[in-house]
Amino acid sequence: MKISRMKKGEWSKIRAFFDLETDEGFNIKGFKLIEGIEGMFVGFPSQKNKDGEYQDTIFADKTLKQQVNKLALDFYSNDKSNDSDVPF
Repeated sequence: MKISRMKKGEWSKIRAFFDLETDEGFNIKGFKLIEGIEGMFVGFPSQKNKDGEYQDTIFADKTLKQQVNKLALDFYSNDKSNDSDVPF
């Protein structure tokens, strides 16, 4: 899997939005890189329910979540491009 697109910025605690492309050819949109108390972590795609709370729409086991987290953090730190003018 790989990051197919990342939009960096600062939206409250969100530091980036990104899309993920799997080895099987699926593109999953709507991941977020969030600045938390213990550092940055990946928020999986979510949707607001009728009560106004957000619920994940993509679920993964612990190992896969760790892989996505590492992939996103590495990409975020190593990507030197300035994509602030690129529409998302």
